[in-house]
Amino acid sequence: MPELRDMLARSFSDPQSVARDILALNLPMGARFLAMMIVVILTALLGTLAQIVFTQITKVDMGEITSPIAVVGLQAALILYGAAVLSFIGQRFGGTGRFSDAVVLISWIEFVLMIGQMIQVLLMVFFPISATIMSVLLIGLLFFLLVQFTMVLHGFENPFAVAVGVLLGFIGSAVVAGLILVSTGLVQMPAGV
Repeated sequence: MPELRDMLARSFSDPQSVARDILALNLPMGARFLAMMIVVILTALLGTLAQIVFTQITKVDMGEITSPIAVVGLQAALILYGAAVLSFIGQRFGGTGRFSDAVVLISWIEFVLMIGQMIQVLLMVFFPISATIMSVLLIGLLFFLLVQFTMVLHGFENPFAVAVGVLLGFIGSAVVAGLILVSTGLVQMPAGV
C-alpha cells in the first residue's frame, strides 16, 4: 500500500517516472487484463454510486440508473480502443510503444481518475456544485497523464507535439464514434442536418 500511495502521488508530480515503473514490472498479458478489469469494475460501481448520490442530493430525476454491467463493457471497450489508438498512432510517428504496454498504462490512468471520482462523490455530498468543477479537473488530468504516458510509451521527447497528437486523436475518435453511432441508427441526426 505505501508503494501504491507513492505511485498515486507521483502520478501528479512525476508521471513519467510512474509510467516507467509500471512498464518495468513487465507484467504478463493476463495480469494486464486483470488489472484493467478490476479498475473497470470498480469504476462502474463508483459511477453507479455517484448517480445515486447525485439524484438523492439534487432531487433531480435522472431517469433509470445506468446498469454497472453496461458500464463495465463500455469502459473495457474504451480502454482497449484507447490502447489500440495510442499504440497505432504513436508507431506511425516513429514510436516504439506496444499495445500491451498501452493497456496497462491506460488502466493506471483510469485508476487515478477513479480515485478522483471518489473524491468527487464525497465532495458532491457537501458541495453539489463542485461536481462540475471536479469533472473539468478530471478531464484536464486525463489529458495531462495521456501526454506524459505517451511520451514514455513511445520514447517521444516533445510534449507539445504529443499534446497535439493526443488532442487530434480525441477529435478523430469523436468523429469516428459519431459516424458509427449515426450510421447504425443508435443516434439520430438533428432535423435539418
